[in-house]
Amino acid sequence: MKLEIKNIDLGKVISFLTKTNFKGLQSVNRTKVTNYLMDQLQEVIEGEKTILEDGKDKPKEWLSQELKQYHEQTVTVEGSNFRAGLTAIKNKIKELTNEESEREFNQDDAHALFVLYEAFDLGGDE
Repeated sequence: MKLEIKNIDLGKVISFLTKTNFKGLQSVNRTKVTNYLMDQLQEVIEGEKTILEDGKDKPKEWLSQELKQYHEQTVTVEGSNFRAGLTAIKNKIKELTNEESEREFNQDDAHALFVLYEAFDLGGDE
């Protein structure tokens, strides 16, 4: 199992996962994934700084295009070290998107939930 998230969505997904209630071992496993994502977010921030520095003497169109391309790149979480955490997150997303779920989401949380729902391909037939 793997999870791919665009650089532009990392912050929202991390925030959503951190605020979402997990219990016991699922919480521990979720935290392992979110810690990895936070490390990746730091690298994304450093990459943005580099692009901004390199683009200070270039046309705004160049800078805008470079940042857009960079934000579309993805971070991948996969491997046996993350399997339990990814499974816990996938199950929580299934629970939160179940038709019987009464929980409502707004703005960034709704966007993050959609990103995770799509990333785990939960809209397809299982």
